[in-house]
Amino acid sequence: MASYTNGQVDTLQAKLLGLEGKARVDQLHKVVIELWLNYPALAMKYGQEALDVSNTLGDSILISKSLRLIAGVYYYKGDYTQSLEYNHKAFDMAVLLGDSSLLNNGYNNLGLLYYNLGSYQLALENLLRARSIKEKIGEKYGLATTLNNIGLVFERLGEYTEARKYFREAYAAAMGISKQDDEVYSLNNVGITYLREGNLEAAMRHFSGALMQANEIKNINWGSVSLRGIGQVMMEQGQMDSAAFYFEQSLEKSLQIDDKKGISEAYYFLAKHALKKGDTDQAIEYLHLSDQKAQQLQIRQQQLDNLKLYSTAYNRKGDKEKEILYLNKYITLRDSLFLDVVNRNLGLIPLKLKEEEDRYTLTQQQARIRNQVITNQLFTFIIIITVPLLIVMIVLLRKNDKKNKELERNNEELKKTQKLLITSEKMASLGVLAAGVGHEINNPLNFIKNGIEALNTKINPNDEELKSYFKIINEGVDRATNIVKSLSHFSRRAPGVDDKCNIHDIIENCLLILHNKIRNKVRVITNFTSMGAEVKGNEGRLHQAMMNIIANAEQAIKEEGTIEITTRRRDGQMEIWVEDDGEGIPEENLMKISDPFFTTKAPGEGTGLGLFITFSIIEEHNGHIDVKSNLGEGTKFIITLPL
Repeated sequence: MASYTNGQVDTLQAKLLGLEGKARVDQLHKVVIELWLNYPALAMKYGQEALDVSNTLGDSILISKSLRLIAGVYYYKGDYTQSLEYNHKAFDMAVLLGDSSLLNNGYNNLGLLYYNLGSYQLALENLLRARSIKEKIGEKYGLATTLNNIGLVFERLGEYTEARKYFREAYAAAMGISKQDDEVYSLNNVGITYLREGNLEAAMRHFSGALMQANEIKNINWGSVSLRGIGQVMMEQGQMDSAAFYFEQSLEKSLQIDDKKGISEAYYFLAKHALKKGDTDQAIEYLHLSDQKAQQLQIRQQQLDNLKLYSTAYNRKGDKEKEILYLNKYITLRDSLFLDVVNRNLGLIPLKLKEEEDRYTLTQQQARIRNQVITNQLFTFIIIITVPLLIVMIVLLRKNDKKNKELERNNEELKKTQKLLITSEKMASLGVLAAGVGHEINNPLNFIKNGIEALNTKINPNDEELKSYFKIINEGVDRATNIVKSLSHFSRRAPGVDDKCNIHDIIENCLLILHNKIRNKVRVITNFTSMGAEVKGNEGRLHQAMMNIIANAEQAIKEEGTIEITTRRRDGQMEIWVEDDGEGIPEENLMKISDPFFTTKAPGEGTGLGLFITFSIIEEHNGHIDVKSNLGEGTKFIITLPL
């Protein structure tokens, strides 16, 4: 084991000699914490041994702690799926034990994990529960860590003022129990928020204060982080020599303790520094060293940053082949990270639904018990007082209820027939038009595509200028092909509303079709939820509904303006907000916009069926539309559909 830093692992292993039972498990836990960041494989070995011994002893508290530490090893390896599984096992054990301290740790760890998965709402829920438990039991130890984690969530969301509030609370909590490590951590976090905002003076003040405290308590790790922060400020100020000095100092300290993550970050900033000074060869050399450490620890965000900087470096160097190679690697890894976040968030949905289902079930049971007691009392009273009258009333009510239901069924059938008559002719015409346009446009597109491929074989393979022209033409052909495909989505018909439809894809297709109409007039902002957007429905009908709403928003903007489209999940529903800052709708017209043939447009410019059809489509999907509008300020459509 001599290859490990300063014989650290040898010393830790020596402390295990002769230990058995609980004493051995306690020491194994300490070993795992010392090793999990830089030596995850070895840490996992000791974590598994701790769990095995704890199970043999039958000690539930030790089992919960061992599970939590194994989850921590998976966390630092970047395997969030396994980390989530073990954290939930540890949390379930803590619930059975009723141990407030273990519950607090469980909420805190789950919150930090959800933060890294991109599930910020769940992260905040768990971290705030952890904070609440700390405050209830009056336990100050660890409170600073929880507050720092809450701040990290707001920092990731770009809410820097809110993030600083929690970082400063964390600093105060750490001072209250003389937890100087957490004080330094909090100062560094505040410095990062100021750096993100471009307030370099405030960032420098906090990084410098953190460095001074880190040196006082001899915390090399946090001192290294502070040095990197100061280096970034210096580089932003154009003080390149000073920036290089601080980055090199940071690297030296990280190498001293073999902090692989810190080493990777230090080399990355040295590469950025070299690139700014025009030394591309040196930048690429630093990037090789950074990426080597990042791959060892599977720090995929650092790998992503490195690939992007590689592409920039080779662009400066004039090496087009390697520039494109690393750009493709960057895009592949970025898409992989995005899909991982989406898939993991989808995997979290059953956990959240189970929790909500349990709460709902309990509430329903309590309500049923209360209702049953009231019903029994009322029923007894009625039987005693007026049994004959009750019998007559029941007979009459049943007959009346039967007639009412029959009338309701007939009314619903009439409504459905009316909707079908109005929309069928329009959709049939649109389907024919889309099919014809698709056929007529696809043929010349194929001719262009084949012609480019034929020409490509005739040119000099080293003629980069012609290749770039061919690339531009191919991109234009692909864009036209995508528009034709979007038309086919819009006109798609299906007999029912049982298909899986992705609301985000539908919105993107509608925006693609409207692109030329809105690009020089309207700025479109999309705020899509990261927790999945699938509903059950008819894709073609939902395309038609969203197209009508977005087109109406564009028409409401006379000169220039903004359309903001937001999606979010709430209480088993998908909400789509479409907001514009156009003319708005007069109050007297708000109640009429869903009426057939109602329009404020000039004769010949509108039929008055667009929003009527839209409301009908959403109702078919068991959803509803709310409209809010102020004259001269804009309009907001809120579409709600069941998931």
